Amino acid sequence: MAILKIARMGHPVLKKVAEAVADPTAPEVEELVKDMIETMLDAPGQGLAAPQVHVSKRIVVYIPP
Repeated sequence: MAILKIARMGHPVLKKVAEAVADPTAPEVEELVKDMIETMLDAPGQGLAAPQVHVSKRIVVYIPP
């Protein structure tokens, strides 16, 4: 797993419409989700969307209240 770089407000990746994920069970998607969770916990945060880590995909991780 890896801590990913978080995009700052105004970054072009945050302005694009994110792409749908064709296969949510694909190994690369599972690895991205693991990295996103590690990044979110390190930030620390309650949620994180893939575009926030420079990946224009419709993926969100969060910690429910």
